[in-house]
Amino acid sequence: MRYVYILIFAFTFLAIPYRGIAAEGSDSGNQSTSDATTAMESYNTGASTGAYQDFSGSSNSAINSSSNIQRTSSNQIKNTIKTNENAVTDSTLIRLMKKKSSFQNYVETATGRELDVFGRNLFRGVPSTFAPLSEVQVNPDYVIGPGDDIQIRGWGMVSIDVDATVSRSGEIYIPKVGSVRVSGVRYRDLQGYLKTAIGRIYRNFELSASVAQTRSVQIYVVGNAFRPGAYTLSAMSTILNALFVSGGPSTTGSLRNIKLKRGSEPIVSFDLYDLLLFGDKSSDVALKDGDVLYIPPVGPQVAILGDVKTPSIYELKQKTSVADLVGWAGGFESSADLKNVIIDKNIEGNYQTQAELQSDWRSIQSQLSRLQVMPTDIYRIISPGSYPLEVKIKRSFVRIDGEVKNTGVYELQSGETLKGLITRVGGVTEKGYLYGTSLTRESVRRDQLKKISESIDRYEKDIETSAKQRIAGATDAARAASVTNELDTQRRIVQKLRAVKPEGRIILSLKNAAIQLADIPEFPLRDGDRIYIPERPTTVDVIGAVYNQSTFIYNQSYSVSSYLDVAGGVTPTGHKSELYRVCADGSVKKKQGDQVNPGDAIIVPERLTPKFNLVRSLTEWSTVLYQLGVGVATIKTLTN
Repeated sequence: MRYVYILIFAFTFLAIPYRGIAAEGSDSGNQSTSDATTAMESYNTGASTGAYQDFSGSSNSAINSSSNIQRTSSNQIKNTIKTNENAVTDSTLIRLMKKKSSFQNYVETATGRELDVFGRNLFRGVPSTFAPLSEVQVNPDYVIGPGDDIQIRGWGMVSIDVDATVSRSGEIYIPKVGSVRVSGVRYRDLQGYLKTAIGRIYRNFELSASVAQTRSVQIYVVGNAFRPGAYTLSAMSTILNALFVSGGPSTTGSLRNIKLKRGSEPIVSFDLYDLLLFGDKSSDVALKDGDVLYIPPVGPQVAILGDVKTPSIYELKQKTSVADLVGWAGGFESSADLKNVIIDKNIEGNYQTQAELQSDWRSIQSQLSRLQVMPTDIYRIISPGSYPLEVKIKRSFVRIDGEVKNTGVYELQSGETLKGLITRVGGVTEKGYLYGTSLTRESVRRDQLKKISESIDRYEKDIETSAKQRIAGATDAARAASVTNELDTQRRIVQKLRAVKPEGRIILSLKNAAIQLADIPEFPLRDGDRIYIPERPTTVDVIGAVYNQSTFIYNQSYSVSSYLDVAGGVTPTGHKSELYRVCADGSVKKKQGDQVNPGDAIIVPERLTPKFNLVRSLTEWSTVLYQLGVGVATIKTLTN
């Protein structure tokens, strides 16, 4: 019969005389007790005084005492800002992120096994990962305020084309209308609010209003962060965004008791375990100007390894049972024999049996719930007769945003697909537009970036070679000057193209705009993937060689030709037979007769003339760029 032993190494502070500095982890099975003792001393010496105490609520505890936050003076903030100004390079930062904590060294010395701290992998890599981007859709509940850039387009009885920044008094100025106060209006209500205001003067007009650029907020990340300091973020940023941009908690920082301070009082305590273990981000509140995010010292820690699904080091926040710890670790491995569970505890180097559990799983779970975990305990679950297999478990995470029931960062389950993840987060909202689902991947983005760079390099070489040949063959100075001016124009185009960044979007080739969740392909996800499901759009873009590049209201009865007509028609340089339609799902259609769907973009490239047979305009480049993964929003910017 196979047995499962839960061996508890509890090196208590009173029983072992700590001394020396932590040694590197050893794989030797005969490692002496003094090695573990030395490592334990380093763990306690290097830790904050209050970080590893019990749960008695001592006033000395840096975790339970709010006085640490209140003592964050202006001098401390200035020091953290100075630290940020002298921030280390990304490569150095990544090296620091991989640095082990004292408790990790202690566990490795005691067990011969290297364990990660649960949740810290989320912040490995460049700290700005997952920071809000200006292209991300504005949250409908976003409140307009001073500094926001508002874009207003009106047509009909009145023509309006305004890009205005909300003033300090909360107003924007609209020609022919006057000043309109918009501060305090939610984004979902902005268009209707402005239409009502303008409607007091004009009738029979249509209006489109959006936030072109959100205002910035300055926040401070202090305490045990990898890069403490002052940060300027989008007003849509949350606590999680601030953690990513600052590199997250350092090796001495807590993941479970992060404080957001606004004014003189803490507003919320953010626990990353709620997000990572249960998908709960209710405490991930939006940041405001002047907010202070304080990361206190790490709390008491324990370790669990062996026949559990996620061996790791976990931070304690309150009283925790062995059952809780096993649950955090994903439960027992399927190979573990639970018919006979023996719990041993290591006291002064000798194992003493604390309990023998011989029953079914439900009874074992109940008994484990009565066993309390103590700080610095190490739990190891092994099955006698089997050989321990050292396997490094890589935790993978994906992010899903937009019109889904529960947005956020989720740990990727084994073999999970796009459809499975959307189902797990509760599905899409009533406004969700599954046809417009965007799945982006870093490896795809890198490949697209390489191809774009190669194309631009070839293009730059062509125009330089062509210009030299044409200048050499010029019959007069005027002709040579004309070629030089043309070359300068093309160089500016190259400069613009160099700034283009691909999205890394994977084309899902969805059936049609009425697609349901059941029709989503079983596409496997990878670590770092980002999924965004937009709100169902109400517009269609017409871009390129037309008289009026613009965004038009979607009309179900309109064909491609209809949209070209409302855009004023194709210009003489436009290549109508080569126009294409970028669908909301990312695919490209060349047939003009196909149905146009909400969110589509119709792009008319320019016809290449013999004079420019070696060069391209930005509109012509849009075709190449889209094929290489550049989004419609970027193409619109380039061709304007």
